[in-house]
Amino acid sequence: MYYIKDAKIRRMTEYDGAPCAEVGVLPGAVGDSALLVYIVEDRREDGFEIVRILTNDASLDTDWFDNNLHQAFEDVTFSAFTGSEIMTPEDERSKFQRELLMFGNLKKELERHFTAYP
Repeated sequence: MYYIKDAKIRRMTEYDGAPCAEVGVLPGAVGDSALLVYIVEDRREDGFEIVRILTNDASLDTDWFDNNLHQAFEDVTFSAFTGSEIMTPEDERSKFQRELLMFGNLKKELERHFTAYP
C-alpha cells in the first residue's frame, strides 16, 4: 500500500475534455516514487475519481524544469495496485483514493478549484 506524506494540487488541466486536477503526491515510505494523480469530478461516492496515475521519478539535477525529457514519468494507472492476501487491486485503489481525498484539506481544495475552473 502507498503511504501519503504530502499531497497538493499542482494545476488544473483537462482529461478527455473534462476539467481535471493534477495532484502531486509525495510518498511516506522510503523507496516509493512521487506520484502525479489526475482527478476528475464524479457525482458518485466521494465526488471525485482518480483517472490517471503517473510515477514521478524526476531528479532535480536533470529535470529541474519538471519535464519528461529523461522519461521520469511512467503511467502506472493500471499497474500501481497489485492487491494482497487481504485486498484486491480494486480495494487498494479505492482505499488510496479515500485516503488521498481525506489528506489535509485536499478535498476542500479540489472543490474550490473545480468550482473556479472555467
